[in-house]
Order: sequence, then C-alpha cells, then structure tokens
Amino acid sequence: MTSNQQQRDNIVDVIRTLFKQREDGVAVSRANHDSITYSELLKKVEKQENKLAEIGFKPHDRVALFCEDSVEYIVMALAILGTNAVIVPVSPSLSSNELVSLCKRIKVRYLVSEKEFKNYSVISKEHNDKLYIYNINKDIKYSKEYMLVDSPAFIRFSSGTTGTSKGVLLTHRAIIDRTAAADAILNISSTDTIGWFLSMSFHFVVSILLFLQKGAHIVLAQDNFPAGILNSFEINKPTFMYASPFHYNMLVTNNNISKDILSDVRMAVVTAVSLNKKTDKDFFKKFKIHLSQAYGIIEVGLPFINNRFDDEYVCSVGKILPGYDLKIKKPDDNGQGDILLRGKGMYHAYISPWKKRTQWFDTGDIGYLKESYLFISGRSKNVINFAGMKIFPEEVEEVLLTYDNIAEARVYAQQHDLYGQLPIAELVMKDNVKFDILELKKHCLKKLDTYKIPKEFIQVESIKKTHSNKIMRT
Repeated sequence: MTSNQQQRDNIVDVIRTLFKQREDGVAVSRANHDSITYSELLKKVEKQENKLAEIGFKPHDRVALFCEDSVEYIVMALAILGTNAVIVPVSPSLSSNELVSLCKRIKVRYLVSEKEFKNYSVISKEHNDKLYIYNINKDIKYSKEYMLVDSPAFIRFSSGTTGTSKGVLLTHRAIIDRTAAADAILNISSTDTIGWFLSMSFHFVVSILLFLQKGAHIVLAQDNFPAGILNSFEINKPTFMYASPFHYNMLVTNNNISKDILSDVRMAVVTAVSLNKKTDKDFFKKFKIHLSQAYGIIEVGLPFINNRFDDEYVCSVGKILPGYDLKIKKPDDNGQGDILLRGKGMYHAYISPWKKRTQWFDTGDIGYLKESYLFISGRSKNVINFAGMKIFPEEVEEVLLTYDNIAEARVYAQQHDLYGQLPIAELVMKDNVKFDILELKKHCLKKLDTYKIPKEFIQVESIKKTHSNKIMRT
C-alpha cells in the first residue's frame, strides 16, 4: 500500500482535511466545562500524536483505551488512530480483573487509563496527569493475517453467544464507508448541535467520528444526568440527539426539563435497546418529537434508521440504507427468519480466534419485512440488553458458580420499560442452604462489570434443562 493510500484511509486525516476551513467552530463542550474549537482540538491531537509516536506507538499496535467520556478521550482516541495504532475501547466501569483478562486475550500492547495500575510501569502521564500510558507487553507478536491488514483502526470485543471475547476488527476504510452510508439519512452538518448521552466505549465509530467529519458541535450531556443537561442544553440547544430509550424516558419523567429545551431538535435517534410504542408516545406528547429507531451492529455499521412514525411502523428499524443488502433466511409462514446483512463498512475479521468475514453477516436476530420496513421479532442469541449495554448470561453464570454452595445458575432477561431488559439470576443451592445477597453481590463485583450483576437473585429448587442437559433459555 502506498503512503498516499494509507493517508486517504486514515479517518483522522479525513477529519483534518474536511475542516481546515472551519477551525473556529466549536467541536466539543460539556456542562460546567470549557468548550474546545476544531482548531484547538486538532492542535491537541497533533501534539498528542507526536508524543505517542515518540513513545513508540506504531501501526497495528493494539491500545486499550480505558477512560471516562471527555474531551481528553476524544483527543487521545484521534491521536492513537493518527499514529495508525489500533484502539481497543474498554468500558470505564469494567472491573480490573476483566480488564486484565481482556488485554491478554486481545493481545494489547499499550494501555491508556485514568486509573493507576501498580503492576505496570508508567511510560507517560498526559493531559495534566489525567491519563496514564503503560506498555503492558512490548514483546507481543501478532499473527501474520493481522499484520497484512491494510490500516486497521478499531478492535471492539464481542462475545457472541459464548461469552468469550473474540474481537471485531474494523479498518479505517470501513469506518469511512459506514459513516458515509449512515449520513445518507442522518444528514449531519456543521450547523448541527449533537446531544450526546451514550458511552464512547460502546458508541464512537459511526456516531462521534461522523459528527467530527461533518464539523458538528458535540455536547456531552452525561454529567449528573438528567438534571445536568439543563446546564448543557440551555447554552447549546441540540438539533440532533443520539441516545437510548432509557435516556429519552428520563427526559420525559423529569419535570424540571421543559419541552422548550428540545424545541430545535430535528431528529432524535434511538439506539442500543429496542424502542417501544409507549416511549415514543410519551416523548412525542411532551416534546412533539418522534423517535427514530436505529439498528446498529458493530460488525456491519448502521444499515437501518427509521423515519416512519405512524403507529404501525414506529417500532420498525426502517428501510435498509443505500449501500447495504438484506436477506431474510429461511422465513416461516409469517415471513419471519434470520436477518443477514452485507454492505459498506463491514468488519474485516474476528481476531480471537482469527476468522475472516463471510459475504453475508448473520446478525443473530430474527425479523420480517412489511412494505420494505424491517421489524425485529427477537434475538436468536442469548444476549441481555441492559440500558444499551450487552450482558452474556454464560459469563455471569460462570462467576456465580464460583461462589460457595451454588450448584447451578441461570441468568435470563426480564423485560423492563425503562432499561430494556434486566439480568435476573436463578440459583440452586447445595443442600438448599440460604445465601447472603450482599456477600454474593460483592463476589460478583470482584469479577464483573457493575451493570452485569443480576438485579435480582431467586433461589429455586431446580433449573429447567433441555433433553441434552443444557439450560433451557426460554
């Protein structure tokens, strides 16, 4: 690959090229914090990028980014990508044990963290000592298949149905293609002010990187949510919102948030958890804004965004966007079948173990079409979707079974209007002994991210099994 091709395929260079003319426009702001212009942002990125290059960051190096959402997060993410190293975004609420396990499995070379780790040597402190940079394994050897990939950019760990992190590899070209495809309906521009509520560790590629390409003003609204958005949105009224049903419900139920604060919103996108009619109805009643459900998949991008709001279609994910193809595999008599997709910006491969993508990606979801609008009926996988974050029952069950006197465990989803789904655990105790719920939660907290811990523990005499002695999930 030529140097010119590599430059064209770096998303940071795309952002730089597009917005040399708009350097004084505000890029990012948040309540009670200073805003930063595009000129200031890009200068900080270039300075940080040079530092990382001096430290030794190289193309293909895998870098775990373990930080809270902030301007510093965006600067560091862009700087890492600018060196052609590869970001492994990690939720800041991940436990230390989970982080260490993930870094080993994904073969991370560098760790960037707000937390100090005594087991690792600090290479550098950045952004007024807010971020620590560690070289946690300088002797890592990457596979030949991985080293031959042109311009890798992100590795998002994904556990599928097994609970084992395998790592979804995205290239710079895939990011450029999928952000362009999504913008065919989002139509982001430099006049947009984005109300941002989600975690960047889960939502960055199609959203934040698209907003920056288009020169939009991103308002970070997570501080003291929902009350904290008053400070953010009174100063910078949003024109576009990107959030989960949980956030939209909270805006509806908070009496201090008036309808006028969202009066400039032209589009409010729902992601992470499926939208239900009540959420849309309540939000429209208060703010006179319908919610557009999006169907995002890390392996594919954002191939569906709904723009039809009559009662029958409001919970559809919409028509497939240009650049993508849809196949309903083995439909039943009602037209419901497995959802397969292909198109622009597809992932390159799974890295652990290495598995190149196939022509069609099986989403693991079941759905049907009505007048070309896609409806999701349910998941063929066992994933639990809690407030936009995915929980894999097998992973939680494994931790529960390490606790004293638990003989069997089953974790399942309980539907919830606010959070989407709640993780609930059924436990069979040895000799029917009782368990201490506080001690059990402490045990889980040592090995699991907080949101993965079951919200209710139910002691049962037995757990239903299939004929092959597997846990019955439904």
